[in-house]
Amino acid sequence: ESVNYGRIGTPTSHAFEEAVTALHGGLKTVSLPSGLSAIVTALMAFLENGDHVLMCDTVYGPTRARGCEHLLARAGVETTYYDPLIGAGIAELIRPNTKVIYMESPGSLTFEVQDVPAIAAAARDKGVVTMIDNTWASPFLCRPLELGVDVVIEAATKYISGHSDAMLGAVTMATDEHF
Repeated sequence: ESVNYGRIGTPTSHAFEEAVTALHGGLKTVSLPSGLSAIVTALMAFLENGDHVLMCDTVYGPTRARGCEHLLARAGVETTYYDPLIGAGIAELIRPNTKVIYMESPGSLTFEVQDVPAIAAAARDKGVVTMIDNTWASPFLCRPLELGVDVVIEAATKYISGHSDAMLGAVTMATDEHF
């Protein structure tokens, strides 16, 4: 393996990705320059024109404004915001073109906790990918992959790196299919 100097693919970034993967009990982690870049990259990896995403209503403000209402809308992806306390009832909101259910638990600023296992099970029954922004809980307090989630997103700028000491995001996948 060659040694590169840069922002990606370095021994340091590989070590970080391996550590986050271990914390989550995942298969593979990809590091990105910020939490928002991790969120948007993960969403864009699974969504395309004509798709539908279910997004928790208390999602991080920039995810809503820049991610859903700007980038995804321009790409032809429709977003429906759901009550984060919906639990298994989310199954009623899943459409044939729903490709992703996006959770954030605890929710930004409101801190409600979603029923992650129930939402993940409903999504799995319909073949829908689940993602969660786990920034507030961190892998120390919640390991979403163990609860059935497919993709975990973290703004590593927060707890993982010591809160604002570094600009960093991470996306951890449970399977090769999602990687």
